[in-house]
Amino acid sequence: MTLKPRVLVTIAALGGSVLFTSCVGYVPPLDRTPIGGHQIGQGDAGFIVPGKTTRAEVVKALGSGYRESSVVPAMAYPWELPAGTTFWFLMSPYQAAGDTHKLTSWRALFLEFDRRGVVRRKEFVRLKKGHSLDEQLEKWAGYHPPGLLRGVQ
Repeated sequence: MTLKPRVLVTIAALGGSVLFTSCVGYVPPLDRTPIGGHQIGQGDAGFIVPGKTTRAEVVKALGSGYRESSVVPAMAYPWELPAGTTFWFLMSPYQAAGDTHKLTSWRALFLEFDRRGVVRRKEFVRLKKGHSLDEQLEKWAGYHPPGLLRGVQ
């Protein structure tokens, strides 16, 4: 008796599921309380009016939890939020393994100032993994390091 390929695949899949049970999953965050920093919402930053609000007024209202650029007249108020949990497990009749991993995401309020210390521009941003806060703030403010060609990484 010759088995068709489809039947062989089905038998192999069923046999594998009997020998190994596995699962990969994601659980959304149950709490959106910041893990680090102080979350700033649109309402919290509503008083910031480009062309009018000064750096001193921003710091007085939002506090000292900011990162200031040493290269451009800009600052960032960053915070870290929980983004959920991933998990996996693998079980067989003889052993089991698994793990979990907490996910987070970084947000920030970026502010750029003119020479007088007045807000020129503001924006809420989602920070990218693999790049420092300073790099992202300076790129946002239009800074290009000397010796590097634009568009070349």
